[in-house]
Amino acid sequence: MADTPSIRIVKTFDYRGNAQEFSNRYHFSGGTPTDDAEWETLADSVVDAESEVFQSNIEIIRAVGYEAGSEVPVFTKVYTTAGVGSFFGSAMCPGDCAALIRYATPAVSVRNHAIYLFNYYHGVMRDTGGDADDLNTPQKTALEDYADLWLAGFSDGAHTLVRAGPH
Repeated sequence: MADTPSIRIVKTFDYRGNAQEFSNRYHFSGGTPTDDAEWETLADSVVDAESEVFQSNIEIIRAVGYEAGSEVPVFTKVYTTAGVGSFFGSAMCPGDCAALIRYATPAVSVRNHAIYLFNYYHGVMRDTGGDADDLNTPQKTALEDYADLWLAGFSDGAHTLVRAGPH
């Protein structure tokens, strides 16, 4: 299969008293943004949607776009977008903790095993009334809704871009 373009969303949060960056990279199918305006439309849409899964202690600071098969950025935009999620009845998990989104794909390996795509998210909350290992239910719903947006596709103004693997 052919390589796919991607966008990386960089966030920062306080980890053991220091600002720590983490990022998620999303490969997509459906086309490639052809100019800065299309990349910016895509980046703004993704950043707006992703801000819903974090509380205000997580800040989205940058979006970086890559053409298929390249590690050289073709687009960068700086943001100062704090998370807008509000997850009541919860407490912050340590910075080492992360939530996981697993995307099923129709692809299989040469040994006929299912191939999945994964993204990890720091800055997660846990419910205060239950098991300390349980992700806060409203934040879990926000993460699932965000994953559904990738499955439906984001627009860059010219294409509908759907979550895909790197190849």
